[in-house]
Amino acid sequence: MVLAVSAAAGQDGNATPIPTNEEVMADETARLLLELLYSDDSERPDEHAGVTQPIYLDMMVPVRVRSRMQSYLLSEGVRLAAEQPGYHSIRIQWEPDHMLLEQRGGTSQRTLRSDLYFSWLDADREIQKTWQSSFIWEDDIPTDQVPLVEGSWGPAAFHQKKESGRLSFIRRFGEPAIITGAIAVTIYLLYNVRS
Repeated sequence: MVLAVSAAAGQDGNATPIPTNEEVMADETARLLLELLYSDDSERPDEHAGVTQPIYLDMMVPVRVRSRMQSYLLSEGVRLAAEQPGYHSIRIQWEPDHMLLEQRGGTSQRTLRSDLYFSWLDADREIQKTWQSSFIWEDDIPTDQVPLVEGSWGPAAFHQKKESGRLSFIRRFGEPAIITGAIAVTIYLLYNVRS
């Protein structure tokens, strides 16, 4: 699924906040987990179906990511366990490949792409089922906001940073030409001052 989003003016005229990579990862993971849990009544996580609720989210994430995912799932009616022992759990793992493409005009194109692997474990820690899913999130962000949206969690970091073809051409040929010109002018002026 491809989502194209950009910062747009809100009703009060202010720009809507740009979601961080961690927020996008948390929201998209929770959305995909809901789709998997509710895609078929036999897999619906309630008392009468496969994955019984409450469930524990078994994942290695910062507290802020866990909290955001829990809030999202709770708002959708999923019952969550605070601790693992005695409950069914869903183990979540990510294989991300995020890219940032720096463009002219002070904007960068952000592409967050990740494969996700879900494993349902029963209360005895026996794997009952596995799923694989993925998402792609694309938007344009101001280049000066890149350090703010990247965060410190490894799966949310950019794995590739590139410049657009025109921008890299300017940097490759334009900057050396300017430096060479400045050096030539400096030498010329120094020579003329000495004469």
